[in-house]
Formats: sequence, structure tokens, C-alpha cells
Amino acid sequence: MADQPVTDAARPRKPRFAVRVKRIRRLTPRMVRVTFTGEELSGFAWNGPAAHIKLIFEASMRTYTPRRFDAAERELDVEFVIHGEGPASAWAERAEVGQSLMIAGPGRSYAVDAEADWYVLAGDDTAIPAICTILEALPPSVKALALIEVADSAEEHSLETRTANTEIRWLQRGADARRAGRELEAAVRRMELPPGTGRIYVACEADAMRRIRRHLVTERAFPRDRLVTRGYWRLGETDHPDRDYGEDIS
Repeated sequence: MADQPVTDAARPRKPRFAVRVKRIRRLTPRMVRVTFTGEELSGFAWNGPAAHIKLIFEASMRTYTPRRFDAAERELDVEFVIHGEGPASAWAERAEVGQSLMIAGPGRSYAVDAEADWYVLAGDDTAIPAICTILEALPPSVKALALIEVADSAEEHSLETRTANTEIRWLQRGADARRAGRELEAAVRRMELPPGTGRIYVACEADAMRRIRRHLVTERAFPRDRLVTRGYWRLGETDHPDRDYGEDIS
């Protein structure tokens, strides 16, 4: 999850942790994995897939999904999409080993339904950490389809899964940012839902998320209580509000 400011000062304050950069790995031309460490992470309470943390910069906070937490080594991996705008992207572009930062969290995580027959996880590059952590939490018997929209083939990379029942489909939107979510929406519209009881998770650009949610709820009559949608960012905005769940879609 990327570049979402905190806008509600009334929310309960999450625990805060002083960390420093331990490792930096460029996964793709546009994605950087930063491994944080620090003694205070011994008190970090990892609470499940698609949880979120706040990265605290000098003048703002941004919301991200941790990709991995190793309690024994006190390591926390966060993956950044480098897009040239916003304090988090700019910080990740310049990050160096030993650099300090404050984080807060974690926030609530995604509840995996172990009784579901199948899962569809649809998102853009900002949702890859959330999608991966959900895939890793699914029972091995569950059939899963991951639809992931990225800029081009250079952004496709290996994703770890626990089961051979997972299919990953990469979708390329091209260089034009105005096409954000178009390929993802088209793929959702084309897909055939398997028989049985399933769950769908969608996380991407906010307007695309609403189009996809509307399609699933109104055109496919997919049950709302089996659908989770997240607008991680909005085209043309640097400060898209946190907690955009598309609940205005009836």
C-alpha cells in the first residue's frame, strides 16, 4: 500500500518504533524493497496478511503494507513503488543503509476465510505486498487467482506462494498513467468465477477500484460481505485519504 496520508486525528495512536535501514534491494526498475531493523521491533506485533503500518516522515505519514516481518531477526520489509511523486517515493529513491525512520502500527489485517473454496486477488503494483501476504496465508487447498497490473514486463517478478493452486496473471497497462486500472478492470470483467463460495480482494487506483466494485456488486451480484475493496491512491493526487474502501458504491 502506498502514499496514503493520515487524515483522522481522532484515531487511536498506534505503537511507534525507531528503525534504521538494514538492506535495500531493487526488485524491478520501479519497485524497491527496504529492510528495516531496530531493537524496538522486538515489540512489533505482526497481526496477519495485508496489515498496514505508517511511515513517519518529517511533515507527513504514509500508509504501507509490510511485505515480511521476522521477529527473531527484528527485520521488517517494506516495498516501495518509485513513481516520482510524494514523500515516500522520494525517500525510497534516496534511501541509504543506516538511515533512520519512525514507523507506527500495525493496523488491522485481512481476515482469511479458511472455509472459502477460492480467492480472487486483484490489484496494481502498489497492492503486490498485500496480495503476496494474503496468498501466503491461504490454506494449501484453496484455489487462488491473482490479477496484477503493472506498467510493463520489466515490473513482473517472482512471487512466493504456498500452493500449486495459485495462478498469477500479469497485466501491462503501458507508460500512460491515465490508463491506471484499465487492464485490471478488463481482466475482472472477463474472468469466470469458479463454482463454490469465494472471496474477492481488490486494491488499486481509487476510481478503478470503484468501477470494479460496481461491476462485481451490481452486474455480477457478488455478495458484499465476501468482497473487500481498497483505493490505495488516486490519479492526480498526492494525498489521497486513508481508508478509501469504496463504500459509497451501492
